[in-house]
Order: sequence, then structure tokens, then C-alpha cells
Amino acid sequence: MSENFTIRPAAAADADAACALVRESIVVLCKADHMDDKLTLEGWLANKTSKNFAYWFTAPGSNGYIAERGGVVIGVGAVRDDGEVTLNYVAPAARFQGVSKALLALMEETAKKNLAERMSLTTTETARRFYLARGYVAEDEEGDLFSDEQCALVKEF
Repeated sequence: MSENFTIRPAAAADADAACALVRESIVVLCKADHMDDKLTLEGWLANKTSKNFAYWFTAPGSNGYIAERGGVVIGVGAVRDDGEVTLNYVAPAARFQGVSKALLALMEETAKKNLAERMSLTTTETARRFYLARGYVAEDEEGDLFSDEQCALVKEF
């Protein structure tokens, strides 16, 4: 059962908590993508640093969001003005409670306000069904980072 949570714009001061959440989410929830392979996991986590999160949250054209429950970060999302989703992660303890869905809805709203014509993202095996259920469709793209199942998805406005 989901509990109440709030979503607010992310700030540089959220970088440490957001980074920790995303790293935990990747390690715990994305096993189908990294298969506990040390090199794959290290590569995926390499740019997940507090310094990078502070930049991602404050960079021009980027819109970061923090989902919180009781002052604890339970979700992190970010979308560029052009509609590219760059982050959408949830804490393992908050999975299936509507956090990612609410973050995505807010990111879509933000992209529309910024006159984006579509949403785009690269998904993993772990999250593919989530996005497909929300109207995203596969876009042909060469290469993959994690598995044959990873693909680019888009949603036209």
C-alpha cells in the first residue's frame, strides 16, 4: 500500500541523498540489467557521484525532482527541457507505490511547458514495462549498454 509523499524541485543540497538513492536502486532493483557483473555495475555507477548530481540538478535546461516521505528521499527524477528523461529512480523500499509514476507525470508536464514535442529516454529491462504501460514506444537505436533488452523509448505529445 502506498503512503503519501511529496515531490519538489531538486537542489544542489539534495545531491548526496539523491546519489545514494540512485546507486542503491541500481544495485538492488536493476539486477536483470547488470546481472551482478562487477564491471557492468562499476560502469553504470561511475558517473553517479554527488558532484554530478549537484550539477545535473542545477544545469541550465535540466529539471530535477525529489520525491520525499517524512523528509526522506524516496525518488529522484530529472528531465531536460527537450523532453529527455535522464533520471527516474525509486528507493527499493518505495517500489510499486506510485513514486516513479508521479515523477514521470511531473516530468512530462515540465517538458510540455518547455514546449518539447516528445519525451525520450533509454530504458533498461527492469523499467521497460513501466514505460510501455504509460504510452512510450520503442525507437530504433543501435548499440546497448546493459543487455539486448535495453532500448530507446519515445512518447509523442
